[in-house]
Amino acid sequence: MKKIPLTLFVLLFSGSVLAHATIGVLDINEALFNTEAWKQQVEQLEAAFSEDQSAADSLRQELLDLQENLQVNAPTLTSTEIQRIQEEAQFKQLKFQQFGERIQSTLQSSQNQFLERYRNLLGEALNEIYTEGGYDFILRSDSIAASGFTYNVTSEVTAKLNELIADLSAAAQ
Repeated sequence: MKKIPLTLFVLLFSGSVLAHATIGVLDINEALFNTEAWKQQVEQLEAAFSEDQSAADSLRQELLDLQENLQVNAPTLTSTEIQRIQEEAQFKQLKFQQFGERIQSTLQSSQNQFLERYRNLLGEALNEIYTEGGYDFILRSDSIAASGFTYNVTSEVTAKLNELIADLSAAAQ
């Protein structure tokens, strides 16, 4: 009788085990940033930046008006007037970019703080879904190229995380 090399045996055995494994897939960002707590935080951020958003909208319209003015009236404008309009447009474009960078920076900072605040609850929610669902593995969605036998547990983790955050908030009051 021929002996099967140990590595071949392990590969064959692990393949048959994985074929019957229950594997959950989790998109961590989606789970965290679909929670009610994050949606409330986004509403607060939107309220805090409503003036900046209005100013950015005004700047965008002023830029469009300047561009239209330049296109329509360029044949009749002097080179000095064209240069002045272009400089004004560049200044407005810079201010517009500054608004966007400030908003983006604040959003990124808020996301990082939110993640740190609820990291432990995310782990707890994940463990509960893992146990309740009888999963053999729960893998991050960004680490899987393709698979035919997985279950997306993201919405379940989000729901559990909503419960845990609500419980935490109720206990704090």
